[in-house]
Amino acid sequence: MTPRPYFNDKHHVLPFDQVMSLEKIDDQSFRSIVRAYSPTGGQNGTYGGHVYAQAAWAAAQTVDAGFLIHNITGWFTLGGRPNEHFVYTVHKIQDGYNYCTRSVTVTQATEKGTMFTCTCSFKRDEGSPIEYQDGVNLKERFAEVLQGKENEPMMHPAAPSQDSEWFRETYLPKHPEHFNPIAGLHLRKADMKKFNDQRQPIDKRQLTFYTLRGSLPLPTAPYPPVSNSIATTELTREANLHACAHLYASDRNSLFIIPNHLSLGRDYTRMASLSHTVIFHVGIQDLVMPPEPRINHPDADPTLFEEGSLPLCNVNGDLNGDKDGRKWFVQESWISRAAGGRGLHNSRLWDYERGTHVATTIQDGLLRFKRGTRL
Repeated sequence: MTPRPYFNDKHHVLPFDQVMSLEKIDDQSFRSIVRAYSPTGGQNGTYGGHVYAQAAWAAAQTVDAGFLIHNITGWFTLGGRPNEHFVYTVHKIQDGYNYCTRSVTVTQATEKGTMFTCTCSFKRDEGSPIEYQDGVNLKERFAEVLQGKENEPMMHPAAPSQDSEWFRETYLPKHPEHFNPIAGLHLRKADMKKFNDQRQPIDKRQLTFYTLRGSLPLPTAPYPPVSNSIATTELTREANLHACAHLYASDRNSLFIIPNHLSLGRDYTRMASLSHTVIFHVGIQDLVMPPEPRINHPDADPTLFEEGSLPLCNVNGDLNGDKDGRKWFVQESWISRAAGGRGLHNSRLWDYERGTHVATTIQDGLLRFKRGTRL
C-alpha cells in the first residue's frame, strides 16, 4: 500500500498532525503513513524536513511524558522515495532525570541501507533567573520588505516548491498545471530584493513565515497552566509535536539560499543536505503552535479539516496573530561559508510578534558549482 497523499482531489491540504502520523510496528519501530513532500511532485526526492521532523516525533514516542526535545542533529545519507513508507527505528542511548537521549535510523523498503540518522536530546522544562537574547524588532529591521504586509504574513507569496532559478524559469513554464503545496504548515516567502540588493552575500537575509495547518494536541496537563498555582503541570508527550512543527519548517528551501545570495542561481551542478542541527532555546510555552482558525484564506490552499480528528487546542487568547487569528513564526536565514564543495546555511527561528528567539539552526550542505565559476 502506498502512502496517503498530502492533499486530496479538491486541493485541500493535510494538517500537520496527519502529516506526522505514525503506525507503530513495535516498541522501537514506527512507519510513516502520509507521503513525504516531493518538491516537483515526482517519484524521486523527498523533503528532508519531513524525515527530520518525523524522526524526532518517532523518538518522542519512546520517552516519558515531561520531556521535550531541545536539540537534534541529523545526517542525510540517501535520497528518499516519496511513494514508499519510511521506517523509523529508535535506539535508547540514555535516560536521566533531567535529560534523555535517543538515536533514530530511517530506512525505506527498496533501499539497501540507512537513508537518515539522527541523535535527539530531550529535557524537562525548567526556569532560569537568566534570560538573554539578541533584541531584534523584525518589523523595523525589515520594514522595507514588509511594508503593507507586516501584520498579514499570508500576503507574501507561498514558498515555492523549489526555490531555484531552474524551477521558476524552466520547470514551471513547461508545467503550467503544477500544483504541489507543502502540507502541515502555511509557508510564505518574503521578497527580500529591496533589503538584499545593496548588501554583500554574507549580510543578505531571507525571511520565511510559517504557521500551523490544523490543530495539535494539548502540550501540558492541565492546559493552559494556571499561574501561581501549586498544582503540578506536566508536559504531555504530544508537546513534542509542537516542537516538530518548527523542525519541519526549518529545512524549507534552505540550501537554495546559498546560490541565490551568491548570485549564482544557474551555476551549481548538485545540491544535497549533509547534516542539519536545530537547538531550541525555549520551553513549551514559547513553542506552542495555536490551532488554525477554520477560515479559508483567499491567498492560501484550504486545509483538510476532518471531522472526528484532533480537537482544537485551547490556547490562551493573549497570543497575537493576524486578523484571522493565526499565530506566525518566521525563519531568518543567511549563508556564512561556501567552499570545498559545500555550503553553510544558518538561521534563527523567531516568534514574529513577540520577538522571542525560539531556535537556532545550522545546516551543512553538499553544493557543487560548474567548473570555472567565480563570484
